[in-house]
Amino acid sequence: MRRKTMRVLCASVFLLATISILSKGPNKTSAASPSLPNREAQSSSAKSIRHVLIVSVDGMKPESYTEPDAHGLKVPTLREMVRHGASSDGVQSVMPTVTYPSHTSMVTGANPLAHGIFTNPAWDPLNQNYGGYRWYTEDIRVPTLWQLARQAGLRTALIHWPVTAGAQADFYIPEYWRASIPEDMKLVRALSTPGVFEKISAQYPTFKTDVPPLDLTDAVWTDAACYAIENEKPNLLLLHLAMVDHWEHERGPFSPEANAATETADAQIARVISSAKKAGTWQDTVLVVLSDHGFAPISQEMRPGVLIQQKGLLTLDPKGRITDWKATEIIDGGSAYIYVKDPNDDATRTALHNIFDPLAGAEGSGIRRIATHDEIVAMGGDPNAFLALEATDGTSFAFGYTGELKSGSSRGGTHGYFPDRPPMRASMIFFGPAIGIGKIDHARLIDVAPTVAAWLNLKLDKTNGSALSIPMNAAAGTK
Repeated sequence: MRRKTMRVLCASVFLLATISILSKGPNKTSAASPSLPNREAQSSSAKSIRHVLIVSVDGMKPESYTEPDAHGLKVPTLREMVRHGASSDGVQSVMPTVTYPSHTSMVTGANPLAHGIFTNPAWDPLNQNYGGYRWYTEDIRVPTLWQLARQAGLRTALIHWPVTAGAQADFYIPEYWRASIPEDMKLVRALSTPGVFEKISAQYPTFKTDVPPLDLTDAVWTDAACYAIENEKPNLLLLHLAMVDHWEHERGPFSPEANAATETADAQIARVISSAKKAGTWQDTVLVVLSDHGFAPISQEMRPGVLIQQKGLLTLDPKGRITDWKATEIIDGGSAYIYVKDPNDDATRTALHNIFDPLAGAEGSGIRRIATHDEIVAMGGDPNAFLALEATDGTSFAFGYTGELKSGSSRGGTHGYFPDRPPMRASMIFFGPAIGIGKIDHARLIDVAPTVAAWLNLKLDKTNGSALSIPMNAAAGTK
């Protein structure tokens, strides 16, 4: 009885703390509030913004620009942006802290609970989709920035941005793969704006796409972005650079390989700025450099599905494939969602609590804490999940219902932990002639879309975020 009472008490405290985190008031910067005349000048400066370029450096930790010397990073572009722009020392991501939910929150201002992109992998308990991700724009349940921009008659460019398969834009190359072989690029070309690959190649002879999509470098996608900026002059451009995340997974955050990828990303951001200047649009452009989540080092993997299978809550065929299930999982690195097939199946619910509750916080278990359905909803996560598990420091969850419960990890890092975990903080820098100098406090990824929408005069409904108070350069509005 005492254990049950303490568990209920801890869950209540966890829920209240989470609601408090997610219901913070309007975000502010640490720059001093201007006097009324300066506010009018700032308003004029904001009205001068005609182009917003959003570059996501997947997985880039804010320490990459807040303390680059401590990690031996040569990032002159990021340093310049921090010195002469507005930046955050750490941005709250979403639940879970992974790429597809986070990127969708950036461009909708909504939590996964509202926009419907709950995880990276698609819902597929019988693995009929062969590991498919949530690639498709039609699955987003709320308006996106690019949809609103097109409705307003603005030009849009989407380059390698997650959850854009099937999107409508003036210049468009989606992030998509299936077999992870060069043949996949035929599908990417078929989905993209007709002729863009040939046009980019004509301007950038090094633009080579004869490898699997996941092997394409940040320089390739930046070729596409620079072409779009110089030739299409989009009012809204979204560019996703993924190689920092790749090498942080492979070797760990701030490993030599991850640092090299960060330095490459820095060089690509410099190219974006140069192209905007070449296009003659820089004076009314804001560059937003973000990441979707942070990163943490790992040394072991833990498979919650093994425990589910051992309790007889799913059925496997002789090849280990699921043929029927009462409970199943979706794994996203540092967290795992657990689902119950029948919402009235109290026996399975009880069995899952009996499996996982004793492990939460237990030494050596690999599970740090558990969120119940109501706690998941309070964090803006998947309302279909029964439980969410968060891994301990140094541990990543791995998918699978057979084999060892725990094993050493061959990879160096992961993310996906709950959004209040400090190492999961994301990056955020605003830079351009219209942007003043200052620090952005209490920023969230869900605040990005409302901020951009206000600048481009777009009406963004169904949002959980609010526009950030970005310091503006009063002089910019007078030019």
